[in-house]
Amino acid sequence: MPNPDFAGRRVLVVGDDYLLGADIADEIMSHNGIVVGPAMTLDAGAEMLRAEKPDVCILNIRVGQEMIYGLADEVRLANIPFVFASGERRDSIPDRFSDIPLHPKPINMIKVAAALIGYQD
Repeated sequence: MPNPDFAGRRVLVVGDDYLLGADIADEIMSHNGIVVGPAMTLDAGAEMLRAEKPDVCILNIRVGQEMIYGLADEVRLANIPFVFASGERRDSIPDRFSDIPLHPKPINMIKVAAALIGYQD
């Protein structure tokens, strides 16, 4: 199985579960990525998006009591590739995000890397 390589890309991670965010951050770094975050709130995620200019994003759909969709709209407007990492069902996600990959937790970084940037051999 190929090894994903984020090749120095800046990856914004937004989600409210600290341990899961730390695990995702470790995985990104172990695959040559630079972690932006993890942002534990939507406001923090929006600030990091604007200030840090990530190359790609991994977004949890439910952050605390809020849904990520407004921030996902901003990410899309900025033309930044992203995936959803969530236990949510595909049919609960608004149709405007039907083209966005949904990865169940725990995250499989090989599949996420393939969805965001393709493999770098």
